[in-house]
Amino acid sequence: MADARRKPRAPRPSGPVVLHDAGELEVYFNDYVRGAPVGFVSTPKWRPPTDVYETDAGFVFVMDIAGVEPGEFSVSLAAGLLTVSGERKERASGRREYHAMEVKVGPFERTFRLPKPVDPASLKATYDLGFLEIRLAKAPAPPPHAVGVMRK
Repeated sequence: MADARRKPRAPRPSGPVVLHDAGELEVYFNDYVRGAPVGFVSTPKWRPPTDVYETDAGFVFVMDIAGVEPGEFSVSLAAGLLTVSGERKERASGRREYHAMEVKVGPFERTFRLPKPVDPASLKATYDLGFLEIRLAKAPAPPPHAVGVMRK
């Protein structure tokens, strides 16, 4: 008969548990071998955090891309997909000994499938204090279409 008493579990470290996918782990390992700071995971393109909401009139996207000049990114709409892409450059050059590196630099891209038809001519983008705001008006509903029914 096995002992009913179990050893108490060791306390878990405080803080969030972070799960990485295999691609991130491979990049992390390769960066570590090359001497990148521990805790920094570089990816080919980073994804700026974005809030997306719907109003009665349309859709609003608010993207946090602080440190990017308006000429360093583009906004496009094609086939119901809104794409924002660009690049955030490093603020300074030279060798530094990082203790934390959380601000992502390099190319970025986000693509959003619009849930409803929009008017492409209504696309408006403004940039202020590091936030890109994109507004799109919903397409007007098509008028009802009726046909007469004829006897054969």
